[in-house]
Amino acid sequence: MNKFIFILAEGFKNVWRHKSSAVSSIFSIYLMLIVSGSLLIISQNTNKLIEYLRDKYKIEVFFKDGVTEKRVAELVEDFKSINGVNTITVISKKDAERIFKSQFGDDILSILGYNPLPISCVINLKKDWPAKIDIKPIIVNLRKYREVDEVNHQGKLISRIENYYETFLKVMVIIVSISLIISVFIISNTVRLTVLSKKELIKSLQLIGATKWFVKAPFIIEGLVHGLLATILSVYTIIGILNFSKYFIYDLTRFDIFYDKVFIFQVLLSLSLLVGFIGSNRAISRFLK
Repeated sequence: MNKFIFILAEGFKNVWRHKSSAVSSIFSIYLMLIVSGSLLIISQNTNKLIEYLRDKYKIEVFFKDGVTEKRVAELVEDFKSINGVNTITVISKKDAERIFKSQFGDDILSILGYNPLPISCVINLKKDWPAKIDIKPIIVNLRKYREVDEVNHQGKLISRIENYYETFLKVMVIIVSISLIISVFIISNTVRLTVLSKKELIKSLQLIGATKWFVKAPFIIEGLVHGLLATILSVYTIIGILNFSKYFIYDLTRFDIFYDKVFIFQVLLSLSLLVGFIGSNRAISRFLK
């Protein structure tokens, strides 16, 4: 118990004794967390927007003349088994006639004397796919049925949206990774200053048989404290900016920004503690070699 208290006390003392270097370390983690937190919120809301757009993805399938409604019902059941298909709405000849009249204001029966409009169906795709939607296999599967006459889809638009989303995720990972690496180096250099100022004490502890982890622990705690303080500051900053701006954004775009305070805190805390541990452990490990 005494060892634990000693290690904890030394860790907090290290932060206080080297306030100026600690401030730079905390500020670097703070900036990294601001970037990571902002990208996290953007990612969550981009995903929400992507799901909204995916809900609008539609594939129209037109059947050949002579295909009965019974056969269409059987085909629709087959279509539902295709990977990526969510719901299917069948449009009968009578439904097509009503749609024609509502859109053009004319009764096709009175013009032609018969209804030439084919039976069709509208396929809605799943919106909660974890990865990029590839519409090509779905179209290929639909076209293999001999009863299908034509398939209309928004392939280019869907592909473009999905590519933008995939690119954004890759860029986000790269930016966060670079920020993490920079923060690790800054913490490592900050803790190294503390290590150098206590090199005589460290040597004395080693001479009396102190284990490596006993020597390392106060410096690791120092790095973790830096991370914890940076997390608190960054979370308050991000939540404050969101609370201030979300109403303006909603008034302008009618888009309600989604964010989970607890989730943001958990993610940022995990990142900061990881960076604090790796940076401080790296600094003391290099000294003890």
